Amino acid sequence: MYSRPMSDPPKTIVANGKASFGTFSSVPAKLDIRGLAAPFGGIPLPPFITNFRIKSRLAYMFSIGDYIGMAEFFDDKMFGLAEVIFWNRVTGKKLAYHTFMTPRRRFVPVKLDNAVCVSFNKSRYIRILWSRKHDRIFLLFTLAAGGNRPAVKGSFSAHFTDPLHTELLTVVPAPTMRRCSASWLTTMPIHGSLNILAGKKTQAVPMQETDGQAFMMLNRKYYNYHTKSEMMCGIGEYEEKKLLFRFVMTSMDTADADYNNENIMVLDGKITPMPSVCITHPFGINNKWVIQDTESMIDLTFTPISVNHRTLNILIMRTDYNTIYGTFDGVLLTSTGDKITLKSFPGIVKKNLLRV
Repeated sequence: MYSRPMSDPPKTIVANGKASFGTFSSVPAKLDIRGLAAPFGGIPLPPFITNFRIKSRLAYMFSIGDYIGMAEFFDDKMFGLAEVIFWNRVTGKKLAYHTFMTPRRRFVPVKLDNAVCVSFNKSRYIRILWSRKHDRIFLLFTLAAGGNRPAVKGSFSAHFTDPLHTELLTVVPAPTMRRCSASWLTTMPIHGSLNILAGKKTQAVPMQETDGQAFMMLNRKYYNYHTKSEMMCGIGEYEEKKLLFRFVMTSMDTADADYNNENIMVLDGKITPMPSVCITHPFGINNKWVIQDTESMIDLTFTPISVNHRTLNILIMRTDYNTIYGTFDGVLLTSTGDKITLKSFPGIVKKNLLRV
């Protein structure tokens, strides 16, 4: 049976010009990967050049009431992008809101004990914050109406001390040992509401505060000029237990991806590190996807229900991505060999092509 050990985290991810690779059961004070020695081709470039190739992403996937969706920030150093997208799981209706953030020193924070990430746009106010001191993880968004989209307000809170809260740190080569990708992964029960507000052409769809689940990821990586990635996250309940999983395949995966990846499954607060996956969609992204590994722990298909496509060209950056809501079917195995059989299990997939 496949296993990937989890060890205690280093005080700092990078020390003496080298990264501490591995999967760690808790996190350091900061998710900071600056300071690697000659990360590009062994050439000792000035730090301001190599640091500029570090890009950051913060994603918060949630499922609450009838809704499933995600809030995401991308930090390109010169500017930032923020998005909230969600679907009604009953009707399949999609709502997506985007905003561009003008230059500032940093968009996505590095501190893992107490920090906030905010889009200050009055019509697209999005905030994710966490504080270990105050035992809180919080997502808030207030989105004004625009086009055919209604105004929306959402607010979800979680606690570090919740028995079902989990977190870990992964530091993997990207794709060589000279460069790294570091991710803070945390899953949590949430409590809150998502309300669609009344407008001239829309009726209000209120929600009483209720319980749900969330999966949050903060990543820092030395990016190539062109990067392809496919991320999928399942989030829901299985036999009255809370089940979350996240699998990623990118063009920067290392050769030893089975033991250097950020794939995990969490069942009722118990983490199972998972092997690398091969994600294919032989009949196009609008049709059935296949997700498998070589360790016989993952054998899934993903059936899209609603696809959101977007292309952005900003200065030297171009991104072309599809965010897809759909359902998973198939089998997962836990670290103890228990079989999880999924049928129409809700989830989100994001396929991204990025040039920076």
